[in-house]
Amino acid sequence: MLIRFLLLVTLLAAPGLRPAFSHEGHSHGDEPAPPAAAAPRAEAHSDLFEIVAVLGPDRRLWLYLDRHATSEPIDGATVQVTLDGEDLGTATRAGEAIYLLANRALERPGPRNLVFAITAGEDMDLLPATLQIPAAGAALPAAPASSDLLSMALREPTPWAAGLALLLLDAAIGRAAAPRLLPPLVVVEPPASATRPPALPASAPDPWRVAAARAVVALLAVLLVPMIAWAQPMDAPRRQPDGSIFVPKPSQRLLGLRTGLAEPREASVAVHLTGQVVADPNASGRVQASEAGRIEPPEGGFPVLGQRVAQGEVLGFVVPIMAAQDRVGVRASIAELDALIVIGEARLRRLTALTGTVAAREISDARADLEGLRQRRAANLPAVTGREPIVAPSAGLISVVRVAAGQVIQAQEPLFDIVDSARLWVEAIAFGPAAVAEISGASAVTAGGQALRLGFVGRGMTLRQQGLPLHFRIEGTAPGLAVGQPVSVLVETPRRAAGIVLPAEAVVRNPEGGQVVYEMPSAERFLPRPVRVQSLDGRRVLVTAGLERGARVVTSGAGLIAQVR
Repeated sequence: MLIRFLLLVTLLAAPGLRPAFSHEGHSHGDEPAPPAAAAPRAEAHSDLFEIVAVLGPDRRLWLYLDRHATSEPIDGATVQVTLDGEDLGTATRAGEAIYLLANRALERPGPRNLVFAITAGEDMDLLPATLQIPAAGAALPAAPASSDLLSMALREPTPWAAGLALLLLDAAIGRAAAPRLLPPLVVVEPPASATRPPALPASAPDPWRVAAARAVVALLAVLLVPMIAWAQPMDAPRRQPDGSIFVPKPSQRLLGLRTGLAEPREASVAVHLTGQVVADPNASGRVQASEAGRIEPPEGGFPVLGQRVAQGEVLGFVVPIMAAQDRVGVRASIAELDALIVIGEARLRRLTALTGTVAAREISDARADLEGLRQRRAANLPAVTGREPIVAPSAGLISVVRVAAGQVIQAQEPLFDIVDSARLWVEAIAFGPAAVAEISGASAVTAGGQALRLGFVGRGMTLRQQGLPLHFRIEGTAPGLAVGQPVSVLVETPRRAAGIVLPAEAVVRNPEGGQVVYEMPSAERFLPRPVRVQSLDGRRVLVTAGLERGARVVTSGAGLIAQVR
């Protein structure tokens, strides 16, 4: 019972532990203060710099210096600090773009006016800020009133639910520790002279089980109570009740966040099409059999997938297959030609021996007849004993292999496909031909996010799948592409639209599925802004609504901010 009472007291006190770190931070108009779990901090910025000062538990001042427009950390700068007109000296470098200042003046509680004199290269600026320094022995705040418990539970249900689960677990363990009366199976009467141990009451629980249950509950309390009390640790990224996201500067450095200023301008309107990677017809080839036969490998074996071959290289051989009757006819023709060749050779020798008495015309005719017979024999001989080489029609990489040793193929059957990976095209289908009547540029994006620069080749004049085919040449190197790989094609047109151009990674999806960007109104606060965007190319988008001019927008790392809970 005592353990349950202590757990209940801890549950009610756990949500109230966090305000122990709250402070009256410097206010910037209507901007909400940092979370109650954050350390005392102050921030200031100008057109050049942005600085965040965080007072550590050891009363040392940690300074984080960035470029205001881009949030790029500034390393190697000189930061001179003044507190209420008193010079505290120059902050020392504690890490990359992190500066540290230790002074006993930072132990004086109350609101303190800070002035930072910053020198970074040729840039110099003065930034004023106000830091609320809490008292060294500040007591914990009083427990919340009963009227505030309900609102506190609704606002932060996690620790209350965890405490309730702990109480239910304690009750379940206590119930399991209760004794269970079982009927005896065998009753044995001890001897009269034997010493009978003192019997426990029938309703008394087992002492070992009770002790074990209490030890388990105490261990769970030791493990879970700190988790409840510190559910949101100091200076951890978290979502604010107003929907904004608090991300301290150390976390921003780890996430690699970068920002940019929203500046309206005009950009070309793009049309989104669906396409796929195809081979350049002038740099690819398909090897087909010219006649039926049996496949034989060349010396060294058949080429394998991905192997580079040269134009004219022998890829294999086709041994013609003939019916038995046709084979007999060819062999008979060869035998007949052999006999005629023997007769022709004898006739040519006889006429040559009679040179001077026989006309030279007869000798030349006999020689021509003999050569014709030999050519006819050579033409018929491969049909029985020869084989036809299979050569590569172009240079490139073997992308498809459809042969095996001993395979019987038919005429016009495809055997190999050769593709030059450095010369690939993209084919897209435009279902609105009027929208792409004029093309000023194009780009494509793969499913993995790889951006491709495209050059327009031409458009077809015949509809395919109720759409007009368009061909684009991939410019530059694009490693990792494969023929048939789907891509999203963005076709730029001469039409112009006004908006704010941002990197494509700056736009993310919110839990409702809408498109948002994150505005950075202060150094450690981010606001999700629903926007309407239009794709420009594989790397940029055009925001047409939802952003104001001059807003500081996260351009790198927006997806990581969206995961903060």
